[in-house]
Amino acid sequence: MKKVGLWLVALLVIVNTGFSGVMMQGFYWDVPAGGNWWNTMKNNAYSLRYMASGYGINRIWFPPASKCLNGGYSMGYDPYDYYDLGYYSQMGTVETRFGSQAELKAAIAKFKSYGVSCTADIVLNHRAGGASEANPKTGGSTWTSFAGVKSGKAKWHWDSFHPNNYCGGDEGSFGGYPDVCYAAGMAYTDMKAWMNWLKSTVNAGFDSWRFDYVKGVPAWAVKDMRAATGNPFSVGEYWDANTSTLDWWAGASTAQVFDFALYYTMKDICNNTGGGGYLPNVFDYSKSYAAKNYGKAVTFVGNHDTDEIYSDKMMAYAFILTYKGYPCIFWKDYYNYGLAAGGGSGTGWGNGIKQLVWCREKLAKGSPNISILKSSDGDWIAYQSSGYSTTQPGYIVIINDNSSAWKGGSVTTSNAYLKGKTLKAYAWSSSKSGQNYAPANQACSSTGVVQVWAAPRGYAVYSVNGL
Repeated sequence: MKKVGLWLVALLVIVNTGFSGVMMQGFYWDVPAGGNWWNTMKNNAYSLRYMASGYGINRIWFPPASKCLNGGYSMGYDPYDYYDLGYYSQMGTVETRFGSQAELKAAIAKFKSYGVSCTADIVLNHRAGGASEANPKTGGSTWTSFAGVKSGKAKWHWDSFHPNNYCGGDEGSFGGYPDVCYAAGMAYTDMKAWMNWLKSTVNAGFDSWRFDYVKGVPAWAVKDMRAATGNPFSVGEYWDANTSTLDWWAGASTAQVFDFALYYTMKDICNNTGGGGYLPNVFDYSKSYAAKNYGKAVTFVGNHDTDEIYSDKMMAYAFILTYKGYPCIFWKDYYNYGLAAGGGSGTGWGNGIKQLVWCREKLAKGSPNISILKSSDGDWIAYQSSGYSTTQPGYIVIINDNSSAWKGGSVTTSNAYLKGKTLKAYAWSSSKSGQNYAPANQACSSTGVVQVWAAPRGYAVYSVNGL
């Protein structure tokens, strides 16, 4: 019994640590049309997996892959034929905006060959492109006949949508599209079958899920879809900044949830270039779901819907990539905005997303165990990640949102791997002209006392010199 108890404790520790590593959203709104996006993703698989001295992402999020109402112009959120991944000629095209089914399979296979999990974007709330049919529930006609889909599968009619004889509506509709009902009709069974079909490498090869617009779907439906597909990693887009609401949904659905609360908190800090944002809010349980329940939080700085942090975005990346939760990088930030190596003010090594990923993965094993060192000053914060070994000793992070001055001071770390060592800034940044350079090395005393400093509107990540 003692051995069983010890194993149970170990299991609980694993469960409570959340997901380690780094995720990337592999697209943005209006990626180039023309059917080459799957190839673009595939061609970047190696560089994303090994972006920084052998360290990189462990998960990639694909856009919705099915044929849609808008054919080759659609971004995937108006699904028509679930089983057409760019194989049948319908809606004016064979390929989707992103490419063919064969190209999708090749992209997934390439990422998985490097050990990167592949997440499918699943749209449960609505369906689009159906033909008009008589609807006895409404007494008129609705665009709810999918009898003509060329795959011949999921051929739904009006009774798979709201309203029907079982319910008048659910949590929310979207865009005027027919609103799927999971309490009656074919949808409940068909969607579970389709998601298992997506898992097969014969068809696609996805291994995890991102659920779109889950405010419009019953939480129990998400839970059941996960259970029917083996309970893989899943994250929901519950667009809400209330951390208690996010916590409720994560519990009811059994899925992870995007941390919109932290996103809006960081937006306020980063876009307030005069330094007026209150930096310690990132630790506030009511303003950061990662602070409240990091094991369920997927943190992000931007995505295809919410690219609203337009100033000092690297401060936000510094936080999510060194803090608790499962961070998600935005493709457009990494490639289009040039933040991989620091953006317009970057100097290469030491700056940018790549170096922060290296710090998280190399220094903290991809899952930092965080404790706060300084949160009483509105201009700067400091926190530490506990170490694991002499080669993965953890780090101390300082972030400074002051508009003009370097900030920092003395903190006391409890990390035994840092005590008595010379600490070096392995990552740093500042958007201020002439200030984007590495802070000086600092001696950490045998009792853990050390000075840490960051440039204005910047950050620094310190660890043992010589790694």
